[in-house]
Amino acid sequence: MIDVKTRFIAVSTYHVAEENFAKLTEAAARLMEEEVSQVEGFFEGAVITDEAKTRMLLVTQWSSKHDWAQAFWEPRIGDVVAGFVEHATKYEVQTFEPLTIVRKPGSNK
Repeated sequence: MIDVKTRFIAVSTYHVAEENFAKLTEAAARLMEEEVSQVEGFFEGAVITDEAKTRMLLVTQWSSKHDWAQAFWEPRIGDVVAGFVEHATKYEVQTFEPLTIVRKPGSNK
């Protein structure tokens, strides 16, 4: 769910060989839980995969583009992300700024 304070969203897509899939998705989950979650300006993130086990998406929400970019200067984060890029057959990073957030009437969040 998008946090109403979110001002910047990054979506990183990594196409990976099936034999590297489990190792990379486990590393991504650990990175998100142990490192990224501690970075100033981080709100929420998700590791999302496809059924074919060939694509991994990292979706993160931030207070600003600056906070997102600053995260890569953290050695542990930068090194792990570099490993994702190295093992990917293709990768893409897209960034977005939310214009509006709509919630179902009566939802608690």
